[in-house]
Amino acid sequence: MKIIHTADWHLGNHFHGHDRLSEHAHFLAWLLDTLQQRQPDALLISGDVFDTPNPPAAAEALLYDFLTKAVEAVHGLQVVMIAGNHDSAGRLEAPAPLLHRHNVYVRGAVRTTEKGVPDFDHLLLPLSTRTQPEAVCVCMAVPYLRSGDYPAGMTTEEGTAWFFDRLHKALARTDFKHLPTVVAAHFYAAGASVCEGEHSERLTVGGQDCVPAAALGRGVAYAALGHLHRAQKVLGGPCTWYAGSALPMSFSERDYRHGVQWVNITPEGKAEVESLEYHPQRGLLTIPADGGAATVAQVFDALANLPRREKNDDGATWPYLEVRVKEEQPEPTLMHNVMEALADRAVHLCRVVRVRTANEQDNAARDVLQESGKPSLSPLQMARRAFQNRYGSDMPEALVQRFKTAAQASEKEEEAQ
Repeated sequence: MKIIHTADWHLGNHFHGHDRLSEHAHFLAWLLDTLQQRQPDALLISGDVFDTPNPPAAAEALLYDFLTKAVEAVHGLQVVMIAGNHDSAGRLEAPAPLLHRHNVYVRGAVRTTEKGVPDFDHLLLPLSTRTQPEAVCVCMAVPYLRSGDYPAGMTTEEGTAWFFDRLHKALARTDFKHLPTVVAAHFYAAGASVCEGEHSERLTVGGQDCVPAAALGRGVAYAALGHLHRAQKVLGGPCTWYAGSALPMSFSERDYRHGVQWVNITPEGKAEVESLEYHPQRGLLTIPADGGAATVAQVFDALANLPRREKNDDGATWPYLEVRVKEEQPEPTLMHNVMEALADRAVHLCRVVRVRTANEQDNAARDVLQESGKPSLSPLQMARRAFQNRYGSDMPEALVQRFKTAAQASEKEEEAQ
């Protein structure tokens, strides 16, 4: 049984205000080409198909155009698609009856039986090869689990373990219990590597939504996970992998590798895994490259070395740019100067981050708090003291005058009230 595992497409995403429709079209074109070359039996899409519960129409059109082309390009291909935490379960499942006719199986939400318990049988999907009708493995297609999908009072870890235990028991009552099992699921697995910076996966603070891979149960040949954007193997359970996101979703992911997992399930139920790498249409570029902070002079030296825009270039492949500046003194015209420096450069500016050291922040904040308790200290004196602590020099006269003008305007507004 040959499978391609992918996840976290986030169709409809905007990156710092930049529409990514063309980037996603580029990825799906690559994936379609990969399907045609590799001819898998099944494609598993493990959640976060869309970036928001209410995606734009263009993003939905992109998805259904791809699914149509995929099943036409690979005769007999079966597609399993589950909902992630970013998806609307109902919206994803809305065209399910129609998609089912084309061997596309959607599981957006956990259905319940007349007794009010989860319909585990609905989540068990026998899969065959493209050339033979007999099932050769069973896919447990489990969408993102919410607290109402398992008994009240359970933690995420306890609820997930309970859910998969009942799912295995349901499988044991079927005629397919002897077949290899694969899982398509969407959660944060314990032991997986996550970035310490921005978490676009929407992880719970403190890792309260973290679940050991062992909760998937025994006898799983391969677990195709979604949710984390770094492609990786997870230790501590069955053969468990994150496919990773189709595109980088934050600047903290600039060093991530993207692509899909190619999986061969042997007749003995063993998984052979190969990572197929994809190079996004647009990369991420940070100045300085180490993600720290550079002085203003260093930043503008780096900007001057960026490639110039070519005539008639539509910018489709220009990288997204983040600039991180260590402010040694106030730079009120910094943004304007950066924009001017980039006017003829082949990049898409996303943000300029002004960075201060922790000690500078703590010292300035502590000094203001201490001095603010003195009734004889004026707002201007407090501002000058904070400036001195932060930059190690006196506040420039031009900034003093700006502060006075703002203070006078504030006083007049208070008097008018």
